[in-house]
Amino acid sequence: MPTTESDESPRVPAQRRRRRGATRGPSGPAGRAPAGRRRGPVRPGPPQDEWARRLLAALTGHRTPQDLWGLATGTALHHLTTAAPPYPTATPVLRTTRATQVGPGILEASATLEADGRVHAIAFRLEDRGDGVWRCTALELAP
Repeated sequence: MPTTESDESPRVPAQRRRRRGATRGPSGPAGRAPAGRRRGPVRPGPPQDEWARRLLAALTGHRTPQDLWGLATGTALHHLTTAAPPYPTATPVLRTTRATQVGPGILEASATLEADGRVHAIAFRLEDRGDGVWRCTALELAP
């Protein structure tokens, strides 16, 4: 006698069935995230990296020096507002950043960038005035 399915066993509709190990959306095979993706909050990098990117954006004209008011002080702001963008034709690439702590809440930092096949250097001083916001207080550009 042939067996028939009873009404007690639940049936899963065909569109809801999945094979074991099948991919499901952007999470990749077997529910694992792709190798290049991060999960959770992104931690901020060192202050010299963030400031090197800000200064590079101001020096290339992608950002105005006025965007840094309140964050850059003294000679750094004066240097940025009076100087024309030195890299208007090239697209500089940030290569390295380095920093040395010279006192509590004070960093002497440098960055190297490449533009038009040449390597250029930027030196800057960052100070944390106790509120957790790093301010650029000095800036020097090497030709």
